[in-house]
Parts: sequence; C-alpha cells; structure tokens
Amino acid sequence: MTRVRRVVLLLLTVLLAAGCASVPGSSDVTVLRQVGDAAEPTAPPGPARDAGPLETVRGWVLASGATAERHRAARGFLTSATAGTWDDGASPVVVSDQVDTVFVDRPVPVGEARVRVRATALGVLTPEGVFDAGVSPVEVEVGLTEQNGQWRISSLPTGTIVRRSDLRANTRPVRTWFLDPQRASPVSDPRYLATTPARSVPTRTMQYLLAGPSESLAGAAVSALPVGTALRSDVSLTPEGTAVVDLTRTGPLDDRRRRDVAQQVTLTLAGIGVPRVQLLVDGEPLLPGVPEVDVAAALAGLPPEVARRPDLPVDPVVGGPGESDVPVLVADDGRLRLLSGEPAGGPAGRGTYRAASASASADGNVALVAQDGAPADAAVPRMRLLTGVGGSELAASGIEGRSLARPSWTPDSSEVWSVADGATVVRATRDGPPGAVRPLPVDATGLAAAGVTVAPGALGPLSALRISPDGARVALVSGGRVLVAAIARDGAGNARLGSVAALRPESLDQVLDVGWTRTDQIVAVGNRADRPVTLVSVDGLDLESLSTTNITPPVTAVAARPGRPLVVADQGGTWTLPLGGESGSGTDVWQAVPGFGASTVPAYPG
Repeated sequence: MTRVRRVVLLLLTVLLAAGCASVPGSSDVTVLRQVGDAAEPTAPPGPARDAGPLETVRGWVLASGATAERHRAARGFLTSATAGTWDDGASPVVVSDQVDTVFVDRPVPVGEARVRVRATALGVLTPEGVFDAGVSPVEVEVGLTEQNGQWRISSLPTGTIVRRSDLRANTRPVRTWFLDPQRASPVSDPRYLATTPARSVPTRTMQYLLAGPSESLAGAAVSALPVGTALRSDVSLTPEGTAVVDLTRTGPLDDRRRRDVAQQVTLTLAGIGVPRVQLLVDGEPLLPGVPEVDVAAALAGLPPEVARRPDLPVDPVVGGPGESDVPVLVADDGRLRLLSGEPAGGPAGRGTYRAASASASADGNVALVAQDGAPADAAVPRMRLLTGVGGSELAASGIEGRSLARPSWTPDSSEVWSVADGATVVRATRDGPPGAVRPLPVDATGLAAAGVTVAPGALGPLSALRISPDGARVALVSGGRVLVAAIARDGAGNARLGSVAALRPESLDQVLDVGWTRTDQIVAVGNRADRPVTLVSVDGLDLESLSTTNITPPVTAVAARPGRPLVVADQGGTWTLPLGGESGSGTDVWQAVPGFGASTVPAYPG
C-alpha cells in the first residue's frame, strides 16, 4: 500500500461516521511530456506578396513569437538593412491577442508609411523565462518603405511585441524547484522555455534553475546551488535517457547541501521528462556512491507529509499511483458533511458547532469556523476558529472575529491560516497535545501596496485565503480581486506576506473564492455571469473561463486540489467538474452532487 493511500485511509477513519468521502470520478496524476516529444512549432509564414503596410506590420507581430534563429521569421518583414541592425534581445512585451494596426494620421513621403501598433500589455518575459506581469496600454510606431513594390519595415522599436497565444505556442511551461528557506521542502517556480531548438531543452532548463528563484518568491524560496554555479558542459542524455549534469564553481558543499542540490536538479528535469540524473561536480560524482538519482530517490529524504504532496513530480516514465480517494469536507447548514452526503465524525457532523466552513490537514486534524452561541438571526454573530483531531471534540484556537475566512493548512500540517474581520491575516501553529494550536501574528503590511485598506471599525475587503500546495504562496480575494503573495519566513518563526500582486485585475473581478488546482494555477469563482469559474496562472499570463453548463452564478465557494476534480457551490447546489491536461476542463458539463442545497462550503485537505 502506498504512503498516499495509507494517509488517505487514516484521514477517512478519523473523519467518517460512515460512508465514503471520495469525489465522484477520478483524475490520474499528470505525467509531463518527455524531452523533445513535442513537435517544434511550425515557422510563421513570411510576408505575403503585395501585402499592404498594415498587413506587413501585423505579420511582423504574429511572427515575433517564434524565437528560432534570432527571430528569423520576424526579420523577414524588415528591410535588409533594418534586419541586420534590429535589436531583438530585449525582454519581449507580451500583449493580449487583440492587436490593432492603424495608419498614423500625418503626411509621409511617397513610398513610405507610418503604422501605429496598439494593444494591451500583460507583462514582459525576462531572460530567465519568468513572466513579469504588468497590465498597461502599448502604442508604438513602425516605419515602412516600399521596395520593388513590396512593403518592408524600415524602423521599429527595440525588442519584440508578442501576442500571448503566440508566446504559449512557442514555449513550454517548466517548473524550476527551489527550497523553503526554513523547512527545506520543495518550492516550485514557473518558467517559460522556448521549444526550439529541442536538443538544448535540458541545458536551458538547467540554466533557468541556476538563475535562482524569481522575485515573486522573495523570502519564500532559496536555492542550494551556490551563486556563481555554472554548467561545466551542456547537459547530455545517455541512450537510456539519463541526463548527465556536470556542475562547476560550486565551492565546498556539505552532505546536506549536496542532497538538496540533487533534489532541485532531479525534480526540475523530471518536469521535462528526464527519468534519472547523473550529477557531477567538476567531473566527480556529487553524491559519492550514488551514480544516478531518480524522482523517488530525490523525495526519499523528505518528511512523509512533504513527500506525499500532490504537486510534486512523479516518475516521468512510469507515473505514479495518484489519489483515488481524497476526503472533501462540506459545511452545510451548520453541519460538517462528506461529499458522499454522510455526516463527518464527532460533534462537527452533528451540527454542534454550527460550522460555517472547515478544512482538514494532511494528517487528519480539522480546523472549523464555528458560529458562536448567539441567535442565528443576530446582526453580528461571532465566529471562532476551532481545531482538533478529526472526529473528536474540537477546541478553541484563540482566533475569533465578526467574520473568519475558510481556514487553510500548510502542506506540512504545522499551521492553519485564516482572515479575521476581512482585515487581519491570522495563523495558529500546532502546539502541545494533538489538535492543540496557539495563535501567531502574520506581517501583512505588504498588502497595502496592492490597495488593501480598511476603514476604522469596518469589516475589511479580504474574504478568502488559500495556501498553495507547496506552502510558498497564498492566494487571497480582496474586494473581488485575486491577490497572490509570497510567504516569507525567518529563523525566528515569523511569517510575512511579500511580493504581492493582483492577477489580471482588468479581467478578474467580482471574485468570491479561490483555490489551487496546481502550484502554478489558481481557480477563481464569483458573480460574473460570463465568467463564473476561471483558471488563471499564478503569474497572470494565462486566463481561461471554464464551462457554465448546469451552474448558476453566483458561484460562492470552490474546493480545488492538484489532480482532483473541482467542487463548487452555487445558488442551486454543489457541483463537480474534472480538469484535464495542463489546463482546461476534461468535460463541459458540471455534475450535481446529490443531497446538497445552496450555500455549501466545500474543502479538500489543505
């Protein structure tokens, strides 16, 4: 029996009064594609004969997403002189797919043209493959000259303007893996890697890893690879598929750091389909006596509660067992139930605590938001956070307020977080006997930079909070917007929210709840009739609306977990929808969960 299944069975035992807690249907662990198995994208077409200035400029924009041979396809739209001097090395500006090209409204000499390109910038792609979000208008002028009856671009800005869809068609997402600075558990950081040339994908992936964590994870992730570490040679692949990684300029490394380096390299290359890694430093084995490291070996040294995280890579060749049964707790009219409809074990399942929401930890503890003993029609009922072993009596955590967001556990089950009164991010850490916790502060002053303000005496705008599967980030809902922040920790046990960013504020509004479908993807639900359920990448690059079939906005709550179906609540009931592939839905129809009415609050462990 796998460790995942043993933990699931333990959690089911302590939570169930009877019945099964699994989500209808199953979703296998996604095994990422192999090195070089994705066909290189087809080169964009060159200039069409007799194309006018507007069509020529638009063709240049569409071709700028192809980076092969220093943007050879895009240079085909330039005059010979301009093609030889154009500086395409600046970070590309990534824009929405709606790009307008219009003539500049001023006279120009015969045989010349001036065209204005207008679009909405979503951000830039850095040389390290990091998408740095920043929504703003883009407006640039491009000059053209007519040569032998054909229009070619003769003056243009430095760098490239790339549509989001063209960027995604010419790149593949890669997760680089780093370490929690205090707990040494794996933390992932998304990158976008050009698919050409395919033979250099492992080398370029390693170069992204050597560049270190992005600014979005400042304080939340570090690298065991010393600054200045480089590749002694390009990464090569043996006939058996093992990657040979030879590092240099590492300086002295103790045994612990060598293991951490091996873990980072192995997990990162597993994401591009490398099953095993031979690790060298200046030609000598990084781990004496260990000729090769695979995913299982890289995870073997981690604590069990970390090694079983659903966001970690599985063996890219044989895959993994997945999670066939994952308990979902549903707060329904004051009672805590399972998605099967059975009551959860203990007083919570009987409605003793008048549960408003709840979440289970990975090791079987429960955090529950209980409405205080005030009458149900009280104008301002008090809420208390209770914790304890699932199926048993729960105890007060010391956290309370006029409102409390649905609690969220860290992946190692050591802390539970919430938001009090819509204004104060709170946490409680495990302390003493099983189930006992004590409250600790969270420095959330960084939220002010994202416009989170609270009027004196009023409830604040923060309405939801979920910790990412790797524990490095937190997603929040503030005034209908989705915020993401890094959880920065220090050696004294303090926690601070930093690198706060609003995800696609021009498109994501009226949001009521969020969840993590992957470490690099968030699901947001809310009031919008045209977009009640939306997937958004953690960096804000990708945005996708999911099916609306059968659900009726507003969608008030969502439960999400890597590799598992979504569970949402709307005004008509509770619904599930499997997700498939790297993004998107595996089906277009939400399936009703029988026995539940409106206003339920579902939650996967975490």
